[in-house]
Amino acid sequence: MMMRSLMFCLCALLNLGGEAYAGVIVESSRVVFAAADRERSLLLVNGNDYPVVVQTWVDDGAPDGTPETAGEVPVMPLPGIFRLEPGEKKNLRLLATQVAQPSDRESLYWLNVYEIPPTDAHLPPGVSALKVAVRLQLKLFYRPAGLQKKAEQLAARQRFSLTRLPGKLMLTVNNPTPLYATYGQAQLNSGGRQTALAIGMLAPFASKTLDVDEQRDGRPESVSYVLIDDDGQGMAGSAALGQ
Repeated sequence: MMMRSLMFCLCALLNLGGEAYAGVIVESSRVVFAAADRERSLLLVNGNDYPVVVQTWVDDGAPDGTPETAGEVPVMPLPGIFRLEPGEKKNLRLLATQVAQPSDRESLYWLNVYEIPPTDAHLPPGVSALKVAVRLQLKLFYRPAGLQKKAEQLAARQRFSLTRLPGKLMLTVNNPTPLYATYGQAQLNSGGRQTALAIGMLAPFASKTLDVDEQRDGRPESVSYVLIDDDGQGMAGSAALGQ
């Protein structure tokens, strides 16, 4: 997923007529922070009908991470904690910290947006609910200088190959670029038949090998896929398969 949501408390609507709330809405599903940037901003909106307190920090994405365990990171969000009224908008500032990062590839961090509802939150009549704290985690890519043009070529530079082993067929997916490749979807094509592939995200210069079932309609011919770009949109690509 482009954004992970972790529930720190059990959340349940206690009647079938309960309404769903938007929570704190973030304008983007990911952040690309260039090495040349001193500051970026990210718009947050409180979609609830009650005020919330929001805490923000950047870390390595550990599910149990906290601001105290974040360690040294290249980007710091400010303010670190603040209140949002119902419907209020706020620009979160993302500041460069000058913490050194690899210069030959992207680094991946996670921006945490932790939403804490008040104990006296107003709920619509007839609706009973447990109030929860919700943590959103957005991918934050720290991009060294000189890699932006490579981002535009990311989909075209993905590589795929087949290897036949006794009783099985293996598909190797290779990301030879210095950028993270996030696959929104992918499928194997063979004689008019499509088989979904679960590739996920590949780190720079990394590869992944998947077991592929033998295709009843013949040998796999190509792979079609969609990568997620800097704006959270899809970049389509395809590649013929060699063996």
